[in-house]
Amino acid sequence: MRELANRIRGGWVGERHGRSWGDVTTPLDPPITSGEGSGTCCTRRRIVLGLATVLLIFPARARADEVVFRDDFSGGQVLSGWGFIRENPQTYSLTSRSGFYRVQTGRGVFGEDGNVQNLLVRPITGDFILETRLEFDPQTAQQFGGLLVYEDDGHAVALGLGYASGDRGIFRGVVLLSVADSDLQDDRPADFYNEDTTDTPTVVFLRLLRSGDRFVGGYSSDGVTYTDVGTISAELPDAVRVGIGAANGDAPDCGGDCDISIAADFDFFQISTFDAGDDGTGGSVTLESLTVEGPAEVDENDEAAFTATASFSDGSELDVTDEAEWSLAPEGFGDIATGVLSAGNVDEDVQVTVVSSFTQFTSGGLVTRTDSLLVRVRAGGGSTGGASSCGAGLLPFLVIGLCLGIARGHS
Repeated sequence: MRELANRIRGGWVGERHGRSWGDVTTPLDPPITSGEGSGTCCTRRRIVLGLATVLLIFPARARADEVVFRDDFSGGQVLSGWGFIRENPQTYSLTSRSGFYRVQTGRGVFGEDGNVQNLLVRPITGDFILETRLEFDPQTAQQFGGLLVYEDDGHAVALGLGYASGDRGIFRGVVLLSVADSDLQDDRPADFYNEDTTDTPTVVFLRLLRSGDRFVGGYSSDGVTYTDVGTISAELPDAVRVGIGAANGDAPDCGGDCDISIAADFDFFQISTFDAGDDGTGGSVTLESLTVEGPAEVDENDEAAFTATASFSDGSELDVTDEAEWSLAPEGFGDIATGVLSAGNVDEDVQVTVVSSFTQFTSGGLVTRTDSLLVRVRAGGGSTGGASSCGAGLLPFLVIGLCLGIARGHS
């Protein structure tokens, strides 16, 4: 598991009150790559979110179901449905560069004194995937540009390319930010994106998925192979506004650097829906199967440990026992959590099925795999042969097939 390191400070959000991006989390070692010229395919790491540590498994790309909106900013105008937050017509243009929405950065922050100008947004409800292609070269003044999910200035999520400098060094890369009640979450996921990590440091594709209160951000140099920087949680309402924007910082000690305006050119903006059960067929590395292993028998009122192993299309495997969902069928013969089965009282030997499911959560969609294992709960600590359990009419349809000799099934 990759350790977290190189936490540095910066800030587009909340600098006015002494807050900045806070600790930006970047991996100590380079991302995993797969194949010559394939780019970054997969990142597996633990991200610290406040006091919680969450295992994240990120493939290159998963498939979105349906594009519900796309604006290529052609013809010198935007499509219907857009609106501006703090519009300043002097600092944005749809004609300076044909086919792009160009916004000039200026001083701006979110938070209780939010003042970022020219946020281009539109309403949406439910879960979604946002995508854009951005040409931008942040080099000073906490400059930041990218995608936005917005309730108000104190409650928002942003994914973008930015620049930060402070006591811990200089960071230029992609960062995922959350603002809640005018405060920033600590330890935001981020990856370096500069001349040392890509041949196109001024061009980046950004992708941001929302699923309930969870947000996953990803980036790409070509719009095909994505690297996911991580996930954050933000309690935003079901109905929000989404869009794009760019700004400098506005720290009291920023000086004249925060007045240096640069162009952020957005090539397109797209919204897609996704199916939580979809296969991620668009990436180099995807979750292919889940395997549950453990003992075939357990005594009543005793415990037994099971494991869940995720297998990926590149041949790699990962123990996801603690992260997987667990259940027991039929109910009433015990409980299971994090792979530990606690058997209950039984009058005679019974067959139960241990079921585990694991979801690969990425900026391109969700992929779920499930596996099951037949287990005998032994009455009195001894076996009675177990034959009566399959004919007793106590088992659900799932287990009936197993009684006919099917040891396990993948889905």
